[in-house]
Amino acid sequence: MNKLNHEKHTQTTSYEIGESVYVLQTCTEEEDAESFYYYKQFEKKEGVILEVIEHPRLQYRVKFGQAVAVLYHEELTNGNQRDFPIKLTVNQEGWEGDKVEWYTQKEVADLLGVSKATVYHYGKQKKIIKILDPHRLHKEARYGKAEVDRLVYEKQSLPTGMSPNDVAKKLGLSVQSVYKYIQDGSIKAKAVPYGDERITYVISETAYHEAEKSLKPSETQRPKKYEYYDSKNDIVLYQKFHSTKIPEARVVRNEDNVFGFYLPNIQKWLTYEEGVKNYALKPSYSIHQPTLDYKGYVELQVPKNEVVFYPFIDYLYKNWGVENVRMREQDSSVLLFIRAGERPLMPEMISIADILPYLTNGEMHHEDDTLILRSPNRKTSFELPNNLLETISDLAEQEGISISKWVEQKLSSIIK
Repeated sequence: MNKLNHEKHTQTTSYEIGESVYVLQTCTEEEDAESFYYYKQFEKKEGVILEVIEHPRLQYRVKFGQAVAVLYHEELTNGNQRDFPIKLTVNQEGWEGDKVEWYTQKEVADLLGVSKATVYHYGKQKKIIKILDPHRLHKEARYGKAEVDRLVYEKQSLPTGMSPNDVAKKLGLSVQSVYKYIQDGSIKAKAVPYGDERITYVISETAYHEAEKSLKPSETQRPKKYEYYDSKNDIVLYQKFHSTKIPEARVVRNEDNVFGFYLPNIQKWLTYEEGVKNYALKPSYSIHQPTLDYKGYVELQVPKNEVVFYPFIDYLYKNWGVENVRMREQDSSVLLFIRAGERPLMPEMISIADILPYLTNGEMHHEDDTLILRSPNRKTSFELPNNLLETISDLAEQEGISISKWVEQKLSSIIK
């Protein structure tokens, strides 16, 4: 199926037998792993020309210490790079006679959707059959068509759907969280082979919608902790860090919803590991406080570009703690749900007058160096028939909200 199409060259003399040469690294591992590792074993070693080969392209048998290699002219140098004569026929088909059909390494990579390095390893593992080329007449490795076609057919028969990365972006989660939910069964996925002895997962549309109901919070639900808190590293969104090198860093998530650090002074995002290792970043305060008794929540919506934004966030984490604060990030603001209660608020910390304009639900008071938050809701109870309660519970679950919220919404629509 493939033919060698060599161009004629009019060029100068070749290296001579006995002449000293060195190998030139003419490709990267990603471009051609086969050739890359072939060159690598002779890199920086002095070689001696043993034989000049013109069959059908100028090559040399070169001795490197105890090893002997066959290399093209353009893969060698004696310190003065020079041209060479090539004596061959245009459209020559190669010397091996009746050859089998084959694909080049790049063609195999494209067909299977893997890197050329992975194709190289597939050959080593005998998943595909590499066609021998002892005289290195072909610049790129070749593989038998039958075995490659079999792998392509197997790949086409695999289940289709969304990748973990796709699901992470749709649900507003990190990819690591999606893999965790796959492992614990919260997200149903099928394992499929990928690359060199690895697997990935495929999530069907049905499985995605099932996960969406349980994992993606609706706008009427209070934020879930994974939206703003990274339990693995015990960090929370917009938390302040610092070091002797960096006066201020903030915890933010990148476009893949991975938690890391943003360094405002150099406008750079880092992974958590890079920030801790390379910049010695450490928390500027503890984010943990005792959990307050539940008396409802006070809600605020604070624009990110307001001067008071970071001071207020720092105050909440230091004095109320992540146990009593919930957060949902929006494009230009954040929604804050703070447990009703009382905590210290000194004048030097923050002014309540700067925060009151962003209060959307509940009450906020400042008395005797104490911030008092009161929920707008009052807890009540009433009895319902079991069948009615079960129906309400099912309807609330379908909408992804609590029973209390469902009842509140229905009553509000009736009572104007």
